[in-house]
Amino acid sequence: MFGQGPTTGSVTVAAIAGLATGLLVAALLVAGREPQRRVYEVGTTPSPTTTSRSVGPVTVTVPGSSPEPLVITRTSTPAPRTVTRTVTPSPTSTVLPPSTTTGFRSD
Repeated sequence: MFGQGPTTGSVTVAAIAGLATGLLVAALLVAGREPQRRVYEVGTTPSPTTTSRSVGPVTVTVPGSSPEPLVITRTSTPAPRTVTRTVTPSPTSTVLPPSTTTGFRSD
């Protein structure tokens, strides 16, 4: 183990880390500096082709959308009707005889 050189993978990782660090430092330097001041030469006398005119008021019409009116519909539902009936069994009801099975199936 000792005495061996760096592997290809470790060199690649170190190179990528160095590149990322360099890009980060460059971005921080660019972000931290003030923008250059631009100097423009402006003549004090207007050129002879410059014409100045005043314009009267201008009316601008912008099509707008009016909100739609709010419509509230109220529907009343009547309460459900309940019907109660009493049923009495007839005196001639038939009683079934008990079954003769023992409760086990025989297939």
